[in-house]
This record gives sequence, C-alpha cells and structure tokens, in this order.
Amino acid sequence: MGRKVLHGLGVLWGTLTLVFMLFAVAPDPARQLAGQNESEEIVEAIRTKLGLDQPVHLRYAAFFSGFLPVSMGDSGLTWTGLNLGNSYISDRPVVDAIAEALPATFLLALTAMSLAMALGLCVGFGLAMVPGSALDRWVLGLAALGMSAPSFVMAILVSWLFGSVWHAWTGLPMTGGLWEVHPFAGPQLAWNHLVLPAVTLGIRPLAVVIQLTRNSAVDVLNMSYVRTARSKGISSLRLLTHHVLRNALNPVLTAASGWFASMLAGAVFVEYVFGWQGMGLLMFRALEQSDLPVVLGCVSVVAATFVAVNMVVDLAYGWLDPRIRLSSAR
Repeated sequence: MGRKVLHGLGVLWGTLTLVFMLFAVAPDPARQLAGQNESEEIVEAIRTKLGLDQPVHLRYAAFFSGFLPVSMGDSGLTWTGLNLGNSYISDRPVVDAIAEALPATFLLALTAMSLAMALGLCVGFGLAMVPGSALDRWVLGLAALGMSAPSFVMAILVSWLFGSVWHAWTGLPMTGGLWEVHPFAGPQLAWNHLVLPAVTLGIRPLAVVIQLTRNSAVDVLNMSYVRTARSKGISSLRLLTHHVLRNALNPVLTAASGWFASMLAGAVFVEYVFGWQGMGLLMFRALEQSDLPVVLGCVSVVAATFVAVNMVVDLAYGWLDPRIRLSSAR
C-alpha cells in the first residue's frame, strides 16, 4: 500500500510540474491583463504585483509550498491551510473559489456516474444472458453511438429538446445552477436543474459501462467453473450474483474510476451549456481570462482526484479478486 501511495504522489508531482512549466512558457499574462495598448510601465507594475518578475524556479517553489498546510515559525509548526495563490482577475484566494465551485461539480459527476453505473450494470448483465440476439445488437449499436457523441453536441440537443421543445411535459429548465434565488424566500436548492446536465454527462460512461459489463460477463459465463455451476441447475440470478458479478467487475471499475475523475474536468462544456456553476465553468472562464492561478488550482484538484480514485480502485480490486491481494503481498 505504501508503494502505491508513493507512486500516486509521484504521478501527482509530475502532472503538476508539467502543467506549471506549460504555463511558465505561455505568453505573458501581465500583457494580456493590461491590454495590448497599455504602456510598458503599467505592464511591469502588474507583473511585479503578481510575482511574475520572479525567476521560474522561485515561482515553482512557491507554487508547491502552497500545498503544505503548515509552516514553520518562531512558535513551531503553525496550521496555515492550503494556499494556491490569488486570482489575477478578482484577487480572491483560489482555494475559496474552488471550494465554492467544487461541490456542485462533484454532485453533478456523482449523479451522472451513479446513473451510468446503475443502468449500465443492469443492461450489461442482461445482455450477457442473451449474446448475439437482436436486442443485444441493437443496444450495443446505441451504446456505440452514445460513446461517439461529443458532450457539447449532446448538451445542446438535450437542453433544446427537453428544456425547450418538450418543456411543457418535462417541466425542466434549459439552464440553471444548483442554487436559485427566490424573490421572497432567498437562495433555494433547485434539484430540477440537476436532471438534464447529469443525464447528458452520463451518456458516454453509460455506453462504456454497458459494453464492458456485457463483454466481461460473457467471458466469465464461458469459463469452465460457470458452465459446471450451470449444469448443476443453478438459476440464472444466482449464477450472476454468486459466480459472475465479482469476477466481471474489474474492467468496469477501471473504466468507471477514470470516467468519474475525468468528469471533474470534462464537465466544462456541459456546465457551460446548462449554466451549471461548477468547477468546469470556473476553469473555462479562467482560461478565457488568462487567470493562471485558478487554472492551476483546478488542475491540481483534478490530478489529486485521479490519484485518490485510482488508489481506492486498487483496494477494491483486492476485495473483488483475492488473487490480486495475494500477488501484491508477495
């Protein structure tokens, strides 16, 4: 386990270093913030205020020191919390901006992934019981279509169809965030705003889960021990729950973990189309305004989520397949 933690921290460090260096060689943000017609004195003042006049290695050290929640002072260690710098545009701490936007994106990604897993596992295992049938071919064809559909195209279509054309039947709005301000009651949770973006974001992982579950379950059903259990008269339901389910879930878990982590960053277009006030929309606006501290903070959260999710999945592998626990213990 310790080796996996060190490996995950190494991946996280490499990712953040690469992103930092890409932004370090990007066009001068001070010039973009000041405007192309502004004098060089004003640009230099902005550069000094933002710390962009410092050498790259000092900026690199300052960036990573912000991930240490403690500092050494005269009285010993002091808890300072994360410090990812301040926004170039609003001068607001990046940590506060991410803390405000992350819950909405996490809720959106969790809802979309839960829908995809629940429906995908049921459909995938059902198709595994009738491989090669007309239903199997039709559903797999629709799944392939769902995998190939770009998120921004599906977001526009779903928003237009269910939020405008069929609004009288669905009652769902085209856009809106998790909170809406009532003129008399004040801020209120708007759960109906979650439906369309969650369904849109869950289309592609649903297609992947269906295909992986179906193919993995078919492979397990063709194994000798499953055929032996079936010859003994075990019902199909018991065969799935006791002999197929755990052995067929490993590739599904791998895909689901990657999709869930990528949703935190890949929900940019979905959040933009539906006006969902999450981290994807925050990152989009930061890129549009060359607000590099906010972009770096969002990328840091996404990278840390990838590492954490992969570690959790590794632990889940050991529970699903005891052979993995034995091989890792050697």
